[in-house]
Amino acid sequence: MTNIVAAPWREVLAGDTNHTITGDVRIIEAFPIPQLQIERRVWIYLPRSYNEGDRRYPVLYMHDGQNVFNQATSWGSEWGVDETLEQLALEDPALETIVVAIDHGGKERNNEYNFTINAEYGFGGKGEGYVGFLADTLKPFIDSHYRTLPEPELTMIGGSSFGAYISLYAAIRYPEHFGRVSGISFVMWHDGGAIIELIRQSSLSPALRFYLSIGGLETDNPDFNRTAREHVELARQTLIAAGVPESRIQFKVVPEGTHQESTWSVLFPESHRWLLQP
Repeated sequence: MTNIVAAPWREVLAGDTNHTITGDVRIIEAFPIPQLQIERRVWIYLPRSYNEGDRRYPVLYMHDGQNVFNQATSWGSEWGVDETLEQLALEDPALETIVVAIDHGGKERNNEYNFTINAEYGFGGKGEGYVGFLADTLKPFIDSHYRTLPEPELTMIGGSSFGAYISLYAAIRYPEHFGRVSGISFVMWHDGGAIIELIRQSSLSPALRFYLSIGGLETDNPDFNRTAREHVELARQTLIAAGVPESRIQFKVVPEGTHQESTWSVLFPESHRWLLQP
């Protein structure tokens, strides 16, 4: 994959659109995903100090890349991860991080972010291929082309909703690659308990670290919201039973939290600080 080039975002996102990208963000317009026989846009944010020396940095892999840095490409609102990390770097340079964000596949999103098939709603089943791409193709590429700290304890993966779900799955499936997980608005209403069973069958490293959150207003259905909170608590308890110390799982209930970037972007700094603790 030596012919893959990440270009400065201004060279890729042409036109008069009002982009909201801050800092050194580069884009690979069509990164091959051999596991799914497709290509996908990949965004790479480099820290403020990246070009000032030879320092190596932790890496955060995120899903729904359209929404991570740029309002103009988002499906609704953006997370503002670039602005947040630029500010955090001024407050504490130890928080500087390379961020790799992979675009979702539009109508394929729900298929790629789930490893089981939900027969009732007709989605899922491509999650194994997607996380295989992250672990076996994308991470080796990033580690070989950028000054990363490639160890699992310095490699984070995170997202929201199904992005949170597939992040947890990636860490369970590939704990030798992803040692820190941010699962904001984590949901598992759709999988018939499959991820809980997978955790129960796993012997997890006590070095894993998790940030899980759920909002009190994820939907306008109070019963669904109550069940969603119970699901996250069940996931937390199951992770503890599988070997993850309780002290390494942060479970945040946000009473006014919604299923939108307006909540997720506010939680991002807290989750980022938590994941980078020893």
